[in-house]
Amino acid sequence: MNPVKQRLWNWLLVLVMLLAVLGLLTLSSCEKEEPLWELPPPGAEQTGRVAMGENYETTIYYKFSTQNSIARNLNTWHLALESKPDGWDIRINGGRAMQVWRTGTTNFDDSFTPSEQSNWDWDTPDGNEDSTAIGNWLTDTTGKQSQLQVYIVDMGLNAADRYKKLQVLSVNDTSYTIKHANTDNSNLHTVTIRKSGISTYTYFDLTTNTLADYEPAPELYDIKFERYRYVFIEDGIPTPYLVNGALLNTVNTSAIRLSSTNFDSISYDMVKDIPLSIKNDTIGYNWKYYDFDLSLYTIAPNLFVVKDREGNYWKLQFYDFYNDSGIKGYPTFKFQRL
Repeated sequence: MNPVKQRLWNWLLVLVMLLAVLGLLTLSSCEKEEPLWELPPPGAEQTGRVAMGENYETTIYYKFSTQNSIARNLNTWHLALESKPDGWDIRINGGRAMQVWRTGTTNFDDSFTPSEQSNWDWDTPDGNEDSTAIGNWLTDTTGKQSQLQVYIVDMGLNAADRYKKLQVLSVNDTSYTIKHANTDNSNLHTVTIRKSGISTYTYFDLTTNTLADYEPAPELYDIKFERYRYVFIEDGIPTPYLVNGALLNTVNTSAIRLSSTNFDSISYDMVKDIPLSIKNDTIGYNWKYYDFDLSLYTIAPNLFVVKDREGNYWKLQFYDFYNDSGIKGYPTFKFQRL
């Protein structure tokens, strides 16, 4: 190729490359910019009231996003058994003042004389699996082999037979097997309890040997209002006491009590990076107190933030504990999605 043609060819290649670059620039300038994700505006402020009843015998499961409440009878169960396939945790109904004595023996036929001086244990309301009355009843949590320890169970309030012997025989992916009887070995039962495929725990009535429809599916509530047992420590001595308050859904729900009580001032930006607690009783009972001079419950300064299973943040504040007729046991609150 002669020099003239070579130069023309080189210029042609340069021109083609320039046109290609210009085309790419034009295409990129025509593309729509990706919109930035924006936090949805806060929801409207809402109010709620739940009816636990004057004696707090009704448990209420409440969901903020739907304002839906589900009522259950607290007196329908004694044992709550963890439902997930690898679950083994067992709890007692503290709201019925139940308690457990770990006898240390594996002989179910042994005789026991329980009394107020027996070494009683209680579940803590924070949900810690290491702080339950029955405790770790397995030799190891992998093999699911039972220690076969015998427990004496104080059945608590409204119990026809106050004390029962209990032995947890086994657990697998689908069920538990337990044995229980009166302390004189009468009314002996060996029962297999199928794990619930719906609720976090499976609830069982030792008196009727039946399952209890107590806890709804975890997606149906954020908090529950319930009578439960709290153990106060006075002069180093544990003193169990029945209280009533709000407990968290145990599945992916967390909360914090804020030092501020200005409901309107709390925003998403203020709380989104604050570590929240998964303790069941983070909200608890002490957003109110009993005024002995006035002989009624008074609302204490309180303000909470709750993060639900879906990742939504809610601010929550209680402002009454009585219904319009002046009957206690009707927690009243306001809440808003941040």
